[in-house]
Amino acid sequence: MQIGYDIRGLYKKEINENLMYFLAEKFFNYLKKNNLPLEIYLGIDTRNSSSVLASSFASKFLEFPKTKINYLGVIPTPILYYLSIKNKKSGVIITASHLPSNYNGIKFILPDGSSWIYKNIPSKLISRKPTIQISYKSIYITSIFENYLKELFKKIKIKDKFIIRILNSEQSTNLFIFKLIPQIFKNIKVLKSKKIIDNSFYIKSDVDGDRLEIYFKKQLIIPEILLYSILKVSNYKKVGIPITIHKKICKLFPQIKFYFIKTGHSNFKDAYKKYKLDFAMEPSYHFYFFKDFQTEAPLFAIFKVLKYYEKNKNIDELKEIFPLERIEIKKKLNIDKIKKTLINEGFKMKVFDDFYLYKKNKNYYLAVNFRQSKTEKDVWRIFIEASNTDKLKNLINQVKYLIK
Repeated sequence: MQIGYDIRGLYKKEINENLMYFLAEKFFNYLKKNNLPLEIYLGIDTRNSSSVLASSFASKFLEFPKTKINYLGVIPTPILYYLSIKNKKSGVIITASHLPSNYNGIKFILPDGSSWIYKNIPSKLISRKPTIQISYKSIYITSIFENYLKELFKKIKIKDKFIIRILNSEQSTNLFIFKLIPQIFKNIKVLKSKKIIDNSFYIKSDVDGDRLEIYFKKQLIIPEILLYSILKVSNYKKVGIPITIHKKICKLFPQIKFYFIKTGHSNFKDAYKKYKLDFAMEPSYHFYFFKDFQTEAPLFAIFKVLKYYEKNKNIDELKEIFPLERIEIKKKLNIDKIKKTLINEGFKMKVFDDFYLYKKNKNYYLAVNFRQSKTEKDVWRIFIEASNTDKLKNLINQVKYLIK
């Protein structure tokens, strides 16, 4: 079982009805103790087990006095977050995010947008079964998605005609809302596609809908280009980014104050409150439109990118601005040996998002970040950046030698 800002694990073995009963009671006790509304939102992702787990949670939660559940059915996590914050009610969603279908999990959000988690879960969990039984089905409530799109439409207007193709997102909670886009954005046509067949914009989302990959001219648009495009068509003054975003972005927007935030949803949400951020983004394609919606809103990112393209037409040319490489590997690394080697070669190290090693002078800048996944065993995400392409190639070769 993985416990961070949410809880995830194997369905039945780790995430099961007993855990739902246990957490429903603990969550009720927390809400009551802190004088928070006992009326909550409850949503699910598209996994077969999600409606079963939601029914178990609801059966226990509604056993307590003065409780009420607004069941939202299948819904993207960001929309549930948005509704919770807007209407000042806590929210619960049954999902294991991007993990495989044999996993599941649960996320909690409080009315102020912060996460709630209960970490002291006994190894042997025996919970009293509820006295009532709720049975939810995997439904889609069209009005929720239409109203959300209307909120996005209020914030941005697209004049040109566009075709957006949905790429391999059949299991995503965003699929339903993707199909509704043309009803609100009349000049945007949305089609489904199993593979990239032309130079159109393509979008791809994960199961719980909190990540959005955007493709253009048959290439995945790197995070730096998306960030650049969004900032160019926005009036944001305070922006949060992780250390694994190319530092040239800071020079390109001197009018913006950038804050470096450790990777993770809860860290970015805490930074929003601490620094009053307008916007934030992670390279994992999480987009936090705090100024606009007070929470993450990945779907809004595609409209920002379309707005940029409408004005500039040069998205595919921006990649040359950011000499970088991202590598993901699954193996055990002798990270101490790697750090020692780089430090001996003149790199300095910051312990931030695990290990960030850098070397700079008046003529160039080099950096590499090694970050171990907190949710996937032995998975390392390596970020390499340089001030020019030649320096980047040399550093990539050096890193590949060190990790082989």
